[in-house]
Amino acid sequence: MKIEKDRVVRFHYTLFDADAGVELESSRGRDALAFLAGRGGIIPGLEAAFEGKEAGASFETTVAPEQAYG
Repeated sequence: MKIEKDRVVRFHYTLFDADAGVELESSRGRDALAFLAGRGGIIPGLEAAFEGKEAGASFETTVAPEQAYG
């Protein structure tokens, strides 16, 4: 099943500081996060990265500051 507008998406994440090469935060060991695709429930750059992915997919993405919190 593809991720598309109005589908509930649950995911785990690990946030890295690419410059320092260190892990900043992870959801592993906790409940997965959930959002309703296409409704702006997460930062735009991350939501865009999910578009068209299949359920169960694993991927890496870089979110530019202007597509996150600035």
